[in-house]
Amino acid sequence: MSDTTAHVPTSGQHPPIRLIVNADDFGISARINEGIIAAHRTGIVTSTSLMAVGRAFEQAVQSCRSVPTLDVGVHLTLVAERPLLPGTSLAGDDGRFPASASAFLRRWLTGSIRLKDVQAEWSAQIERVLDHGIRVTHLDSHQHVHILPGLADLSLRLAAHYDIPFVRVPVEHLPWNQWPGLHGISRMMGTTALWTSWMLARLAGARNTQHKPPRFLGFQDGGRLDDSRLQRMLRTLRPGQVYELMCHPGLRPDEPDVQRWDYHHEIELRTLKSPSIHSDITAQGIQLCSFAELANL
Repeated sequence: MSDTTAHVPTSGQHPPIRLIVNADDFGISARINEGIIAAHRTGIVTSTSLMAVGRAFEQAVQSCRSVPTLDVGVHLTLVAERPLLPGTSLAGDDGRFPASASAFLRRWLTGSIRLKDVQAEWSAQIERVLDHGIRVTHLDSHQHVHILPGLADLSLRLAAHYDIPFVRVPVEHLPWNQWPGLHGISRMMGTTALWTSWMLARLAGARNTQHKPPRFLGFQDGGRLDDSRLQRMLRTLRPGQVYELMCHPGLRPDEPDVQRWDYHHEIELRTLKSPSIHSDITAQGIQLCSFAELANL
């Protein structure tokens, strides 16, 4: 992995560009776990978000211990998997969370999901990670449900309670200078929905933690991050700013439901390990860093 040490610019130099590269979905699949570890060992990934309810959680924890330089957060989960706590309004008749963020949102808006159950489940997820001796530096969520009004404020309060420095605000500027294609159009609609959710959450009183979150990148190219997309993104970064790039490296997962996402996990892995990407980062003076390092600046 590239050196993540933060440097103070000398007189006359531009302030640095700092970039956290965060791999989501750690713990959902053994094959994805493998890819994330490889993207950290020999690529540019500096951080990951661990699913306490993931089917490969224990393997992910063991992998973490082999790479202590990998920053770890909690990928709060309310969709697609099984809750840690029994007897909750979060689970359907099959014992699982709603299948998707949209399915969760319908149940959330109709009042069939109780906020106290979300708080209990998310607390249990955070505590499961902490109980395994992992220092948690950030919170985000599977399919970004933590950005919903009511849940945004809860995620921020949980971060304060557990002394977790950062909570992701997954709102990304839309790229108006390129034709997006069908996947891009779908992602633009999702980006607009996330912006709307965060604005509503702010109006309802949600505020950032004491540590300002990095500018968010990666939703528009979610599951499709390749060399050209990443190179184009890197050229937009500005001196003095701090960014978080969400990514999804991995080996092809064995689980059919994860395969149905149609994410290009192995392409993302190759991109994040690419020597040309390493060269671009060096040439542009981008400093790779972690949430833990950012909290100490």
